[in-house]
Amino acid sequence: MICGLVTVLLGPILPVISARWSMTDVEGGWLFAAQFSASVLGAGLSSYFPRKSVVFGFAAIAAGLAVLAAGRYGAALLAFALIGTGQGLTVGAINLIFGNAYPERRGALLTNVNLCWGIGAVLAPQFVALAERGHALRLFLAVLALCAVVAFALFTPLLRRGDLEIKRDEEIRASVRARFNAAMFALFSLMMFLYVGTETTIAGWIATYAHRFGGLDAAKASSFVSAFWLSLVMGRGLVGVLLKRAREQVILLAGIVAAMGGIVMLLFSGGFRMEFVAVVVAGLGCAPVFPLAVARMFGRLGRTRHAGWAFAICGWGGAVVPWITGVVSQYSGSLRAAFLAPLAALGGILICVLIESAMTRPARSFAQS
Repeated sequence: MICGLVTVLLGPILPVISARWSMTDVEGGWLFAAQFSASVLGAGLSSYFPRKSVVFGFAAIAAGLAVLAAGRYGAALLAFALIGTGQGLTVGAINLIFGNAYPERRGALLTNVNLCWGIGAVLAPQFVALAERGHALRLFLAVLALCAVVAFALFTPLLRRGDLEIKRDEEIRASVRARFNAAMFALFSLMMFLYVGTETTIAGWIATYAHRFGGLDAAKASSFVSAFWLSLVMGRGLVGVLLKRAREQVILLAGIVAAMGGIVMLLFSGGFRMEFVAVVVAGLGCAPVFPLAVARMFGRLGRTRHAGWAFAICGWGGAVVPWITGVVSQYSGSLRAAFLAPLAALGGILICVLIESAMTRPARSFAQS
């Protein structure tokens, strides 16, 4: 849950720190770039040291939050780089561990793991809003850093166990190495790159969007971030039920189309009520995309360390697409027009899913295979 909270933290606090530090949209975009570029390093390392990555990931998160609580814009770049590194280490390792365990239920397991992550994402805007109203944002960040330290302490026994599962799985990996498909790996990496970029852009810029176009103050604008994550969490809870009744591919395609519809509504919204509905629709649509894409990737590629690099590559999406959104907003003079960037990314995901289906014959749901 801490991982979900810190991953989306920048979105709800961006309107607050932008006003305090007189930041431009380009500078805000650089914060996203710092966080998610660093997450690439963490995710890459998690491929080789999954257990250690969980432990030291929380240490990096704690350090980043402490720096953020004490600094201004320059320090914030370092802070979000540390947070991103910790985020990549922990999220990458957790997805690898659960993705390789119980392959017959990996779709449902990964959905539940990401559901817990989403709960933290839902709570983040609420905590930020409460802290801002009480003029205690620095205190909130310090407390969150302390929680990360506690998580670090709780997971330190994993260091004594080491990464024995890597040695134990060498024979398994040797047997599946031959089935590794570079084209399929590239396709799933691109799909996840575009999805993480889309999710981060919506969550990261929607509060600023609501503040500008809905006339809402920073605290109320943060409710749009909560709406997005809450609808995403509820959607992932629903996905677990739908997987028992429908094929993964059908659910995946429906989610992508719904998310695209939500952003189109946002582009043509005439007030904050329609914007709110658009955000909810986008969140519900995004719900199945990441966990089912990861489940299908493990099903296609098998147990391989290359999967960790897919998580590293997708971290670049969280750096690039929000940055592009900020640049487009800055130079077009319209944050509304800049939301064409995540819409285009969703279109790319749709194309990737269709290509993946064309490259392989229809398969059973990996959640039940």
